[in-house]
Amino acid sequence: MAYANPSVSTFQNFFSRDFAYGTTSDVVNSSDIQNAITLAGINFAQGLWATQQAYTTGYLYLTAHFLVMNLRASSQGIAGNYTWLTNSKGVGTVNESYQIPQRILDNPAMAMYSKTYYGAQYLNMVLPQIVGQMFTSFGPANP
Repeated sequence: MAYANPSVSTFQNFFSRDFAYGTTSDVVNSSDIQNAITLAGINFAQGLWATQQAYTTGYLYLTAHFLVMNLRASSQGIAGNYTWLTNSKGVGTVNESYQIPQRILDNPAMAMYSKTYYGAQYLNMVLPQIVGQMFTSFGPANP
């Protein structure tokens, strides 16, 4: 079944409190969202979703991830560089550390999604869909 992709207005309604929207360069505008929707579409597997609602929610979180990554990149300009994942940081007596599961670190695409809250939410939604189905079955064992 083919699902409908979300629109710019669907994104704005879903994330009504997360971003400042408008038409100037200091806020998120429609073209920023449309660019992120395009990137999400390139990286989105439609067959993983059982309903239109699940599809739309996953698509919106992936779109928000790409929007944040694009906004970060645009604020750095040509002097920017991609920062890889860090397990710990510290300055003086203040330290921060977190552990990302190894199966995510081992997959470059999944590791990239953990760079934003929205990407991590997308991963939480998609990981159960990409793990093989497992179940137990009772019966006699063959010798």
